[in-house]
Amino acid sequence: MDYDVAVVGGGVSGLLSALALSKEGKKVVLLEREPMVGGVLRSYNIEGYRVDTGPHIITRLEHGPLKLLMDKYFEVTPIFVPHGRYFVRLGGMVRPFPWNLRDWLSFDLIPPVDRLYLVKTLFSASYLLGEERDLNNLSVAELIGSGISPETGRFLDCMCAFMTGGGSMAATPVARFIDAERYKSISEGYLDKLYNVLMKEGGTDQTYPKTGVQSIVDSIVTSIGGRADLNVNEEVTGIDIGEKSVELSTTKDSYTADYLVYSGFSSELPKLARGLPKDYAALLGRIKRISSMTVWLGLKKKVFMEQGSEIWADSQPYSWVVPTSNYDPGLAPKDHQLVGFAFNMPQGFDLEREKRRALDMIYQTVPGVEQGVDFTHVQALVPEKAVWAVGAQFADVKSPVDRLYLVGTDTEKRSMGVTRASYSVVKLLSKLEDDKKI
Repeated sequence: MDYDVAVVGGGVSGLLSALALSKEGKKVVLLEREPMVGGVLRSYNIEGYRVDTGPHIITRLEHGPLKLLMDKYFEVTPIFVPHGRYFVRLGGMVRPFPWNLRDWLSFDLIPPVDRLYLVKTLFSASYLLGEERDLNNLSVAELIGSGISPETGRFLDCMCAFMTGGGSMAATPVARFIDAERYKSISEGYLDKLYNVLMKEGGTDQTYPKTGVQSIVDSIVTSIGGRADLNVNEEVTGIDIGEKSVELSTTKDSYTADYLVYSGFSSELPKLARGLPKDYAALLGRIKRISSMTVWLGLKKKVFMEQGSEIWADSQPYSWVVPTSNYDPGLAPKDHQLVGFAFNMPQGFDLEREKRRALDMIYQTVPGVEQGVDFTHVQALVPEKAVWAVGAQFADVKSPVDRLYLVGTDTEKRSMGVTRASYSVVKLLSKLEDDKKI
């Protein structure tokens, strides 16, 4: 069967690519090996609760890449609920996350001398915004230096772990944090950048989709309508990229397309695509994915009262705690609460052992909570297809092979999750325009 574009992989980046390209008038087929599309952006019902595939908060919704794609291509859009504030749990206390200089000065979870030192570092980071240096190879540990207290070190390591997918300060590039500041700066003026460091509140354009993250996938599929063929339960087994077309073999059929958009794991592409340049295949093979575990607890009463999520810097491993039913009470039975606890994990971890360890840690951190648990559900996931660490490898949207493009969270560094995937699709569309493919 002949198509203009073949999209391999039905996660959010593949779905967004299929939607955009079909709306641009291309004949598109999407091939997904699983029985449903959505990847790790799905929701499902279990024992009266509706859980997501891991906690998700949609970032940069105000004027980020997903908003751009929704405005241009969606026919129906999800309803988003404001995320609220981020809170840090450290040393048995809970405080709002310090987004700016004013907040840092009053952030009493770390010693006063460290607060002043980190304020100085904020100014250094602001200065680096205007520099043309490669900040991907400058670590947060190098920027901060030595001399901070163990409490502050634990807090910063925790933040770095969630920003990169498990890395410490030594493994986290300053570019990861500069990226966030660049996004907050509407203009490139020094005063705007200084204002962000001194006063601006972070996280104000972060949201949760009502009824769960499945609503985003449902909106994309509905917006595609009959414009593209979405073929599930069909695994791609071989890719041949010729001078005039791309040939794909699957477990069910074969396809011919003018060009290919690959949205699976970039590290697996060399196993499928014949004849890739050796140096390019080697680069893809060095991409390291992120592994995580999510423990969902259904509670008989509301325990987490705030509209927002908590970062647990004392837990081992560190945890991100998201009470999703605070955003939509319909995700849990009446008067119950649904809470997701996310943990970064090494590849190949023992799920049962880590589940027991996580539950023990949760029950120690929130004494008595175990008496109100009536639902437990555990997921092992790959939330990001590439770790953004110092020296980490990423693919690019444009490959060195004509007719081969890639999208997904291993092709783009900005932000994380759905937002990073959306950035990659925006970049793909720009490259295709440059190549006169759309």
